[in-house]
Amino acid sequence: MAGVHVHYSRNLHSYFLLILVTLDAVLAETCQMLSPCSCKMSDGFVMDLSPVSNTDQSPYFKDVLKQGTTNELYSFNPCSGFTEGTGSCNNVALCQISVSGPIEQYKSLGSQTSASFSMNGDVIDLHYDDGDSGTLSVVHISCDDGTLGVMSPAGSTGGPYEFSLSTNLACKRKSSAISVGTIILIGFVSLVFLYLVLGIVFQKFVRKQSGVYVIPNYELWSSFPRNVKIGILYTVKCGKTGHQFDKI
Repeated sequence: MAGVHVHYSRNLHSYFLLILVTLDAVLAETCQMLSPCSCKMSDGFVMDLSPVSNTDQSPYFKDVLKQGTTNELYSFNPCSGFTEGTGSCNNVALCQISVSGPIEQYKSLGSQTSASFSMNGDVIDLHYDDGDSGTLSVVHISCDDGTLGVMSPAGSTGGPYEFSLSTNLACKRKSSAISVGTIILIGFVSLVFLYLVLGIVFQKFVRKQSGVYVIPNYELWSSFPRNVKIGILYTVKCGKTGHQFDKI
């Protein structure tokens, strides 16, 4: 009998892990790319940077100085390419300008054709890859109700060039739309309610049960807390079950 309990505990533990992994995958926030400067989250919210992007081949954020420097500047235009100076900044999304006296050097940090989105908590990351040099860049887009758009370059310390973009365009507005997680929760509660109601009716009027036995599968659910306890102890003990554990 102890062997049966251990086997059941192992299966129960596996089921719990499978449910957690499945829910995590379903409920994980994503931002599906709609255009080089817009994406749609899993709850239906669309983040669109068009209002902070020029359409005349010039950058909306032009020659923004990196804090703490006097000669490192960056230009950014999310939706369409721009050209600045002489060098590799031709039809790009991001450009680095390095100033040394009268000499200015321009370096492409990626174009709209390489744009992709990912989520980092509540922050939307917009990634770029300059195919010629292999330079990587990422713009961290966060919600700020107080501004249309403020860019802060952080530069690079050996990894991707990083930028922070604070904008109200990334702020979710109150909406009556129901999120995916809410839909899943409502569906689950509805199924449980339907299961209980139909089960009780069947037990009472078809099987003529009474008392606690009108609850469908009463024997299974009454032993569930004990089996959960067995599964937890089995997990904590890493499968090393002793005499006392086998008796639980």
